Amino acid sequence: MITHYSVGGYPRNENDAFWVVCHPAGTKRWCYTADYRDNIIANFEKADEATVGLDFNTVSERVAFEIALLAVERVSDFKGDVFENNKRVGW
Repeated sequence: MITHYSVGGYPRNENDAFWVVCHPAGTKRWCYTADYRDNIIANFEKADEATVGLDFNTVSERVAFEIALLAVERVSDFKGDVFENNKRVGW
């Protein structure tokens, strides 16, 4: 199940809050607007569909999902930012 949450309150122009979209395998992307978030969720869903039926004993679910997501994001205007690169979360 792909989930999302906000950090710092509800994201608005007047604050530094942002959205985070998460895949169960551990991949996360972040963005500032709800519309952009919804498009990232759609990308995650497409990538997740591409991994259905794969044997995760050969390739981990995270690696399989990341590869599928890279393919989806390559042709999408909605990539989101890698969560680990977000300076606001203490990385």
